Amino acid sequence: MKIQAQRERAGIFSQMHKKKGMFVIPNAWDAASAYIFEREGFEAVATTSAGIAYSLGYCDGQEITIDDLEYAVGKMADRISVPLSVDVERGYGETGRQVKENIRRLLRAGASGFNLEDGQGDGALSPVELQIEKIRAIAELKEETGIDFVINARTCAYWLDVAGEEEKFEIACQRGNAFAQAGADCVFVPGAIGEETVKKLAENIEAPLNIILNGKFNDLKKLEKAGVRRLSTGSGPARYIYGNTVEIARELRCGKTEQILSGWLSYNEANEYFKDQI
Repeated sequence: MKIQAQRERAGIFSQMHKKKGMFVIPNAWDAASAYIFEREGFEAVATTSAGIAYSLGYCDGQEITIDDLEYAVGKMADRISVPLSVDVERGYGETGRQVKENIRRLLRAGASGFNLEDGQGDGALSPVELQIEKIRAIAELKEETGIDFVINARTCAYWLDVAGEEEKFEIACQRGNAFAQAGADCVFVPGAIGEETVKKLAENIEAPLNIILNGKFNDLKKLEKAGVRRLSTGSGPARYIYGNTVEIARELRCGKTEQILSGWLSYNEANEYFKDQI
């Protein structure tokens, strides 16, 4: 991707976080899903680490390599014309310097933003000092490259259910504000979080708030009213698709073909759909 085009996409994405109101950003797992989301009207697309891992036959949790992620990001960014935010999990590195170089690679592949999380594989949270080191290192790339990409700092306090309700809230707010002070443009607090807690998070975190779509609180109008700026779909769309694929495989193994043959998208329609350049 030409650097000017990437700067333009990153600038657009940055402004989306500064405007009033909430925007929905769907999470894609390959070039086709990213293409579909843009074609159906979304102004930006994000990746899902779980979805990309599933697409390569692995479970989530940094089971793929940075090479795998760079390849997937490049394919997505080349096929769409809107900003692409990339879930880099813990950054595929344990120091700020390592993470910075990985982010540099993904910028070259066409990314316009990054999710960096503090959840570890053992169910605990990374030391806050380490996360601050990583965020500051990533932020240095903005000046070095001239690309105003978005740093979306994720705290997994609710996702990993690390403590009781009051303590989780305090942890999320403390970490979110520390991440914002270190250079994060948005704070991501995923989990099944109720309406009142979402309101309190929006009031107490001094950065735009990103929430994940979940079964506990998912009314878009109420989410916007509660102060959410960015709503992610997470791995939901990918799991829906792969769940249907599992059902088809099981039915076919039992000699049933009705579901496969009942799809609304014909071969010719699929070719037509994916033919156009956006």
